[in-house]
Amino acid sequence: MNLDPVTEAELRSEARQRLASKQSWHEPDEHMDQLRLIHELRVHQIELEMQNELLTETLSSVNALRAKYHDLYDFAPVGNFTLDLRGHIVELNLRAASMLGQDRAKLVDRPLREMFDPSCLPALDQLLNSAQNSSQEVFAQSLQILRHQPVPMYVNAQAHAFVDDASGQTLIRLALMDVTALKMATDDMVELISQSAGASPAPAAAPQPLGARS
Repeated sequence: MNLDPVTEAELRSEARQRLASKQSWHEPDEHMDQLRLIHELRVHQIELEMQNELLTETLSSVNALRAKYHDLYDFAPVGNFTLDLRGHIVELNLRAASMLGQDRAKLVDRPLREMFDPSCLPALDQLLNSAQNSSQEVFAQSLQILRHQPVPMYVNAQAHAFVDDASGQTLIRLALMDVTALKMATDDMVELISQSAGASPAPAAAPQPLGARS
């Protein structure tokens, strides 16, 4: 067992010190071999107790980090998904479920394509295919999510593939950022510019002769 940064030698030394502090009796010379064996067994027992203490402390730290990770994941300001190579949802955070407007538990193992407007599916498919075949992060812009609300939601997407340590499977991490306000503001600006460019200019006033009264 690797106990780094506490080495086995340090552990045994500490165990011997603990045992010495507990011993209040003198070992007779005629029983040295037997008592030496008992002594070594006690040292080993204390080593095991110390190893258990270290493992308990490590487990507590791991659990604390896991809880912190889940809090950061669930309450992140972007929608985070884990997808399999079919494009089905393996895991998602609370923000992602809120974006899709559905209960998180009911979204697991469903195809992500079902959640997007048909006009965006070619771009979404290309994003996921590119993520599978690239070691770099890939991006897509202004994908429209299907929602039962009067105002549509547009998102920018960022994806990359990774190998899951537990299963050894290749999965895809996908992050969605809500850009609805930016998209609508940009569309309004483009429309205003188009209207201004298409409007007929007002005729210029004809110049009046010098001396003419206004």
